[in-house]
Amino acid sequence: MDSRLTDYVVRAVALSLACFHIYTAVEGTFYPFVQRSIPLLLSVILVFLVHRASGQDDGKKVPFYDWVLVLLTIPVFGYIGLNSDYLQERWPLTTTFAPTWIEIVCGVVAAALLLEATRRVMGWALVITSVIALFYTYLGEYIPWGLISHRGFTLIQILDFMYLTLEGVWGVAIGVAATYIVLFIIFGAFAERAGAAEFCIEFCNALAGHTRGGPAKVAIFSSALIGSVTGSTVANVYTTGQFTIPLMKRLGYKPRVAGAVEALASNGGQIMPPVLGAAAFLIAAYTGVSYVKIAFASLIPAFLYFLGLFWSIHLEAHKTGLKGIPKEEKPSAWRVFVKGGHLLSPLAVLIGFLVYGFSPMKSAVFAILFTVAVSWLRKETRLGPSEIVEALEKGARNAVMIIVTCGVVGFIVGAFTLTGLALNASSAIISLAGGNFFFILVFVGVACIVLGMGMNTVAAYVLVSVVGVPALMMQGVDPLVANMFVFYFALLSHITPPVCLAIFAAASIAGANVWETAFTGMKMGVVGYLLPFLVVLYPPLLIVGTPQEIVLSLATTAFGSLFMISSIQGWLFTSLNVFERVLALATGVAFLWPAFEFQLVAVALGIAVVGVSVYKLQRSRRHNSGIGRP
Repeated sequence: MDSRLTDYVVRAVALSLACFHIYTAVEGTFYPFVQRSIPLLLSVILVFLVHRASGQDDGKKVPFYDWVLVLLTIPVFGYIGLNSDYLQERWPLTTTFAPTWIEIVCGVVAAALLLEATRRVMGWALVITSVIALFYTYLGEYIPWGLISHRGFTLIQILDFMYLTLEGVWGVAIGVAATYIVLFIIFGAFAERAGAAEFCIEFCNALAGHTRGGPAKVAIFSSALIGSVTGSTVANVYTTGQFTIPLMKRLGYKPRVAGAVEALASNGGQIMPPVLGAAAFLIAAYTGVSYVKIAFASLIPAFLYFLGLFWSIHLEAHKTGLKGIPKEEKPSAWRVFVKGGHLLSPLAVLIGFLVYGFSPMKSAVFAILFTVAVSWLRKETRLGPSEIVEALEKGARNAVMIIVTCGVVGFIVGAFTLTGLALNASSAIISLAGGNFFFILVFVGVACIVLGMGMNTVAAYVLVSVVGVPALMMQGVDPLVANMFVFYFALLSHITPPVCLAIFAAASIAGANVWETAFTGMKMGVVGYLLPFLVVLYPPLLIVGTPQEIVLSLATTAFGSLFMISSIQGWLFTSLNVFERVLALATGVAFLWPAFEFQLVAVALGIAVVGVSVYKLQRSRRHNSGIGRP
């Protein structure tokens, strides 16, 4: 087919996907099977039109067999939407409503198409995991280990559950994606098309670029702002890293440090409200807590994460003598703000609508409309008809990976639900830990990192939540705290070897060794590894409790994190010797330990560490000031 015609088809499908979500946000959603099948149908079509089987994504020359896959996609996914009323009323897994031969054929073909589409946009990791889950559902009765064995299910029963109910492919994950997440991704595309990403980077440069280690601090702020409305750590790395990593290297940062900083900052963008890497809506759905409360609950953990990263970068810059951008190269903050400050207002409007009580869907639509309106304040940012179409298309294409991912994880979640593996796996973790609460947290955390490897934010969270959350709730952990614990640990899979996608992306831009970058990132991102434990030990960090409890929890965890980072970096106001590093580490641990007596000890130790460091700094300055005197 002519490449121009292919472009028209791709644009038409993408615009249909975007317009479908905007329409349902304004007019109201359809019944679940319709609301979930249409976005997945359009997304799978886009995958086969844009992503080649070989991995070469030119989007132009679509081979004949991909057109065949597109034609097969329409009836097998369309069948669900066309038969919504029947599927809503039938009783699954019964002989009375046994799948017909048409449904069997459509289900098998739909599964194959969905797995292939996932392979093209996500690679093999999620596909292999899904296939293992399906085999486990079929062959579970032959597993000798009683904790994970089950009675087994026939292929027809598996197909029935996965394809014809709201528990498998059409479960909560795809429901949340097809209702909320896509709209926020479209909003992000509009903001990006208007120039918000460039403004954020330039404005952060104007504010902090001249300070010691300035380019790395710019990466933190810009990634936090941009990542707050994107759904992918890796996409965030490629968006901001193209600017920040070369700048860091030019000013003396080692490639591995530049790559690690950007990967950590971009990963931190996924815990920033209001969107949390598109996972906020899923957390709300799984916990029964309002979306607005989830967004507010993430404020303090996000602050702690970026505070720790900022302090680590600050100390690294002092240790190595790194400077900031020369002042003559630094743009004027006022001029940058006047030029593009209006592009921040749509995010403020979005948050305002959410806080006021509007639904997330309507809030996103209003934010999109406001972005278009405010873009006309300056000629350079103006969104005309062609730019609006481009933003709609880009938003839809950016959402494809999320939608496909949410569809395919339905196989995994469905397998856990149908076989009861979620509760059995949780019991196994508790048994392995001997009932010790600390070891249960550690084992759940390790399981989250392993299960989340190679996944995007949404897939990682959904996959690990079905195992980790029940194990924690069995120990009396609040559902919100349990979900946030596994969410934060799932994100750590992006920066933890051996499969650390964010590190891979940042290292490729920096031209650094992947493993050196990964281990540097682990050292600099220590607060990220502490954060899941902190929200369990200090639930007020999620803004639940009295103001006094919240402030005290914030203060103790912040001071504890800063002292631990100083110990790891070997620097406070000046270099720390071995004894001082051990003392700083003890101070950090004592601050973080949830007992008042330990925190009193931490204050005393902290005063001693700071006093010694200040004394050494003043002595060094007196010594230096005396050099060269007669």
